[in-house]
Amino acid sequence: MILLLTAVVIFSRTIAVPALAAVLISIALFPIVNRAARMGIPRGLAALMALLILIGASAAVLYGVRNPLGELVSRAPDLVSAGHKLLVEHAVPKARPVTNRQSAVVQEVVTRQSEQEAMVNLMAPVAAGLTASLIAIGTSLILSYFILTCGTGVGRAALAAVRERSDRRTWLRVCGSIRTQAAGYLQLVTVINIVFGVATGLCMSLLGVENAPAYGAIAGLMNFIPIVGAWITAGVLVAGGLAEGGMKLAILVPPAVFLLLHLLESQFVTPQLLGRRLLLNPLIVIAGVMVGATAWGVGGAFLAVPILTSVKIAFDGHPGFRRWGQVLGRGALLDSDEHESRRRRLRRGVAHRAASSREGVKPVTS
Repeated sequence: MILLLTAVVIFSRTIAVPALAAVLISIALFPIVNRAARMGIPRGLAALMALLILIGASAAVLYGVRNPLGELVSRAPDLVSAGHKLLVEHAVPKARPVTNRQSAVVQEVVTRQSEQEAMVNLMAPVAAGLTASLIAIGTSLILSYFILTCGTGVGRAALAAVRERSDRRTWLRVCGSIRTQAAGYLQLVTVINIVFGVATGLCMSLLGVENAPAYGAIAGLMNFIPIVGAWITAGVLVAGGLAEGGMKLAILVPPAVFLLLHLLESQFVTPQLLGRRLLLNPLIVIAGVMVGATAWGVGGAFLAVPILTSVKIAFDGHPGFRRWGQVLGRGALLDSDEHESRRRRLRRGVAHRAASSREGVKPVTS
């Protein structure tokens, strides 16, 4: 059964990735929708407004970097040509010098054909992946709407089906931890990555790099993949410099500055803001990203760390599975014992006030 479920999850990429993305989006938006519902706004309208705000913010970012991003994409042929020349000069044995004009023309035609073929092989998967990504994003948004509007009722019904009261209370604590702690983590990480992308774009602009806003958008997006995303962004910067200025030592300056900025963000800023919330083992993070990318492609690489974080939250919130949470990372995402003791104090306070009201004694409030 385990092998069968694993095979289904791996080979159902078109269903699993949008569904998991919808769950993570819903977790991040649940507090906003719940707060709007408590203010008297219908839950369906609140969920629709939250998703529209998310779509609008994403569209605004893409609209702001559309021109630099388009110019960066238009340089793909130059990048392929520079890479081909570099490969020919250093990896392929040098050919004999051309003796006549006809042979030179034939050699130039062959070189251009090989570059065009490399360009087609590069852009065809990108175009196919872009179409599939748009379909997956639309599916995720539709599923997110229904999870935000109907997920609470389904969750209550599932908890009511648990017979033992202690088990019901345990799973209620797990669900509450996911809805509060995971939502706070996802929201804070999103804000950090947006600020990091803006800072990267400003640094690239100060260095005189063309299409700096596009590199900032790429850096902010790739920062959702810890460790691996930074090296991907550095590789993109190297490739852009190679296409712009050729093989020069100066093209290594922007990637070096970006890696220094990422080091400051990952080692000082993010731990200071997250506190004890980001305690996943780096080995687990790398393994999760590799497994997610192998099983579900690019979407799996982006979803790997949020899924691991949510699983760790669930393990830390369940007393029987807390030791497995230590495998994913030391400590707790938030101190579950402190959270549970606060809940017990609140329950004792409610019981004390109820008993005092029954006895006709005015409860003492601190």
